[in-house]
Amino acid sequence: MQVVKRYTSEGHSIERRIVQGCQDKIQQLLEHSREGMVINTAYIERLNATFRQRIACLTRRSRQPAGQQHTLQASMYLVGTVYNFCYPHHSLRQPLWLTTIRKRWVQRTPAMATQLTDHLWMVHELMTYKVPPAPYTPPKKRGRPPKNTFLGGVT
Repeated sequence: MQVVKRYTSEGHSIERRIVQGCQDKIQQLLEHSREGMVINTAYIERLNATFRQRIACLTRRSRQPAGQQHTLQASMYLVGTVYNFCYPHHSLRQPLWLTTIRKRWVQRTPAMATQLTDHLWMVHELMTYKVPPAPYTPPKKRGRPPKNTFLGGVT
C-alpha cells in the first residue's frame, strides 16, 4: 500500500493506493488486524526509521555504504533482535497496582509481550546466548541411480 498526503492552501488530502496485491485480500487483512479499517503505513515507517537510525550505511550521507548484502542483512538481524529483546517499549508497558489508587508500570519488550521470553535481556546476554545447532539432515542424492544396482538376485 501507499499513502500519499498532499498539502495545499485549501487544506490537505490523503490518497491511499494499492501498489501490489488485490483489494479483496487487503480488506481481509484489515479485518483481521486490531487497528481498524484504514490502511496505515506508520508501523513500517517507524521500523524503517529505526533501521536508518541504528545502521550507519542506511543514512543518506554516511562514510561507509552497504558494501555487501550479507553484511547489511546481518546488521538488520542484529538491530531487529536487540530492538525486540533488549529495549522496553512505552506502548507495551502494563500497570501493576500496588493499592487501589497507586500503581507502577512494568516495562516490557515485544518479545515479552508475545511471551517469547520472561525478562528484559541485556545486549551482552543476547550476544553470548548459545543457540543449539539445527539437527543434521544428510543431503539428497542427486542424479540418476547407478545401472549396476542389485535387484533381488538379478543384476
